[in-house]
Amino acid sequence: MQSVNPQEKQININGLNVSYKEIGNGNIPIVLLHGWGLSSDKYLELARWLNSPKLSDSETKLCSRSSEHDQLQNENAKRLHRAIATMEPTTQRDFKIIIPDLPGFGKSDEPNENWCLDNYVEFVDEFIKCATQARGFELIKNILKEKFIQMQKGSTGLSPQWSQRVILIGHSFGGQIAMKYAMKYPEKIDKLILTGAAGIRHKLSTKRKIIYILAKFGKKAFSLPVLNRFQKYAQKFLYKVAREKDYHQASPGMKEIMKNILAEDLTPVLDEIKTPTLLAWGKLDNSAPLADGKLMNEKIENSELVIIDDANHSLPYQKAKKFAKTVEKFIKK
Repeated sequence: MQSVNPQEKQININGLNVSYKEIGNGNIPIVLLHGWGLSSDKYLELARWLNSPKLSDSETKLCSRSSEHDQLQNENAKRLHRAIATMEPTTQRDFKIIIPDLPGFGKSDEPNENWCLDNYVEFVDEFIKCATQARGFELIKNILKEKFIQMQKGSTGLSPQWSQRVILIGHSFGGQIAMKYAMKYPEKIDKLILTGAAGIRHKLSTKRKIIYILAKFGKKAFSLPVLNRFQKYAQKFLYKVAREKDYHQASPGMKEIMKNILAEDLTPVLDEIKTPTLLAWGKLDNSAPLADGKLMNEKIENSELVIIDDANHSLPYQKAKKFAKTVEKFIKK
């Protein structure tokens, strides 16, 4: 894999200072949404694999179509095609990978209000608009591309929304956001890729219920003079057993937001997702068990499930190369 240095950028969205990483100079934007408690830093190896130089199948097809287009009788179409061809690299990926630090994580500001899942969806929509907006030479190139496509279809004008749709990847909490985004803005996504996606709510086992009760009321119990010296250690133990480490480490504001996120169950509305969807799941995932991936595969009409046997919930950064290959295969379809 050739090393590619990410560009770290900042943007202000509705008063929040947002940091994000960008890798690659291609024309196809891939927006990656990270999991709870993580940031863009965790996914840099994956981004490098997705962007590693290689003549992709799509580029090969572009080259093979060149000779066909050159035989077109329409001289204007031929001229436009030649202009576009000179702009396209044939030795680099056609991707631009964009990974935001979602508000409250990494180097981005924490929301100044009590957000719910819909707030993150609207944030992602605004972020995509700002971070993928073409400027200068890239803007001209996109206009030429759209003009060429319209001429191929027999149309003479530009479509109202000619900017390219994104490929959206969501991991864990980011997957929950991505699913709801796909429900609300299907016209803005070309493909949806989910891995260890949250959003399926399960009934608590008796053991978990007991632990949650202890975690909730343990502070009062351990405030007794004899037991208060053990309070700190007991709370850490309870959070660990209950798998609520993220909640324990969150700020007061993010704790409230986490409650809102955990309260929303997307199971009843999964069938609203119509975007071609890849479900890449670690067989050993305990946070979002494989059963969740199978349920999503059953509910999401145009979806396929790929199971990675030796991977857990950390699949996109623990098995970055394998995950990237799975994503690449899906995108090429």
